[in-house]
Amino acid sequence: YRIGPRETKVEKFTFRLPYEVAPGEMKVRAVLNYQLLVKPVADFLKVPAEESEIMMVNEHFTKIEILP
Repeated sequence: YRIGPRETKVEKFTFRLPYEVAPGEMKVRAVLNYQLLVKPVADFLKVPAEESEIMMVNEHFTKIEILP
């Protein structure tokens, strides 16, 4: 979906870790990408490739401690 100018969206994600995961620090990276036009539309309109290029807008790193 789209995020408007000066608009904030908060998302929550859950995921399961394998039972055998090693204890210790786990690093998680989240990336927000932007694409002006999806590739099929850009191809149909015959616009330059850079107009359908995926651009990284922001990223965030966090660490999780995995307990034994």
